Amino acid sequence: MRAARWIAGMGLLPGTLLGGATVLMLAWRDRLPDRLPNQGGVGDRPVETTIPVDAVTAILIGGALVVWIAGVVVFLAAGRLPRTPRHWLRAGAQVAVAAVVGAAATILVMLMGVALDAATAADVHLSWGYFVATMAVPALAAVLSGLLAVVLAGRVSAQQPPDSTAAVAAAARTVPPAATADGERLLWWESRSLRPVVWATAGLAVSGVLLAAVSVPFVGMPGWAGLAPTVAAPVLLPISRYRLAIDVRGVRLTFGLYRWRLPLSAITAAEETRLDAATWLTRGMLRGATDQTLPLLPGRVLALRLTDGTRRLVTCRDVATAVDTVNALRARARAS
Repeated sequence: MRAARWIAGMGLLPGTLLGGATVLMLAWRDRLPDRLPNQGGVGDRPVETTIPVDAVTAILIGGALVVWIAGVVVFLAAGRLPRTPRHWLRAGAQVAVAAVVGAAATILVMLMGVALDAATAADVHLSWGYFVATMAVPALAAVLSGLLAVVLAGRVSAQQPPDSTAAVAAAARTVPPAATADGERLLWWESRSLRPVVWATAGLAVSGVLLAAVSVPFVGMPGWAGLAPTVAAPVLLPISRYRLAIDVRGVRLTFGLYRWRLPLSAITAAEETRLDAATWLTRGMLRGATDQTLPLLPGRVLALRLTDGTRRLVTCRDVATAVDTVNALRARARAS
């Protein structure tokens, strides 16, 4: 059932939208002029420049195909991730593909539909109402397609075995240091997606499509530069998740290309604390986002008290288990 929903969301949905638009273009080909207005042709404004029909079709369908292929690549690459981040990364790719393809197909149909049976580009005229519709309707199509993709993605399946993160976390929390045998290694780790980054990535991808849809009717071909946010959005994917590991060697955090490590000998104790959003933003602006004492997100965080009297705050979802693990390892180190 889960595989069928992924196939429907990543395959059938964009395939139906693109296939339907392509079939419609082929059926309309003999009824369309060779060129379409590129600038002008709205209301009483005369047509100033034109663009070939084939170029418009190639740009819209070709662009949608590129996004679809990129989404499939991300979908397949996500198979290496743990269950929860794998699901949400695949869902994000599915939503982005559906939104882009839905908007592109709608723009294509609307641009060609108004030019049916026109002899030349000069005979194609859009009313101001239809012009506004060419911006609003594709945006609505993108939203509806994205929502359908979200429904098809569903939630993380509860029938699968739990993440290794949760299993190891439970073990670390329930097994006290005295109960572990000599030489047995205590390890706890978690790998989580950063939802603000994921949503920012999706927002950039959709905003680029909407920006292009608004800009192209006004400025013509240069308006396609509005797709820059959509093209740049995948750059955020490597920093959309982090990995925190705690063992006898210390505390290690991996966030994209950024890595840091605190040896266990530098930590005196661990505790749970809360960092409010206002303080987090203020410290980020004053010290910079790369400050190692600044956690990735505000809220409940792991606080590590260091031997030099300072304190390091670390982003962590399961703070209580992380605190227990660090303190258990410190107690074992003191006892040995």
